[in-house]
Amino acid sequence: DTESLALVQRQLDVDILISGHTHKFEAFEHENKFYINPGSATGAYNALDSNVTPSFVILDIQQSTVVAYVYKLVQDDVKVERIEYKKN
Repeated sequence: DTESLALVQRQLDVDILISGHTHKFEAFEHENKFYINPGSATGAYNALDSNVTPSFVILDIQQSTVVAYVYKLVQDDVKVERIEYKKN
């Protein structure tokens, strides 16, 4: 959940927190910090959700701007999403 991730972010004192374990892609901003869960590149089984979409993330880091390119395999087609985070 968001508050647990925010607690880890504060403990580590980071602007970007990359986490995992859920096998499900997620990216969001919370309190001017960026949170990414790249998902599962193989679409590994998840006991909580049997419909896992294979995904991975490539980060392009340039000074105070980070662009996350999210690659997802959806019905045998690779979809790419671009998400930008700028540190204030």
